[in-house]
Amino acid sequence: MNKSTYVISLCDMNNRQEGVVAELATDNGSILRKLMSMGILPGTRIKLIQKYPSYVFQVGYTQVAVDREIASVISVNL
Repeated sequence: MNKSTYVISLCDMNNRQEGVVAELATDNGSILRKLMSMGILPGTRIKLIQKYPSYVFQVGYTQVAVDREIASVISVNL
């Protein structure tokens, strides 16, 4: 039996919550390039570390800090 999944913004996740990147919900090429260059792509596992003062999350062995504007475009399957 499969667990049901749902998609939320990285901004709405709780600290230490994990999921898989579902999509990068923006048409802003600059933000897309920045995220893709850091290895943040659909299908990638992601874990939120903290929300304040900036959004810090882990992808693989890398921790990344971004502002709310960038965090809000990362949609995550839980």
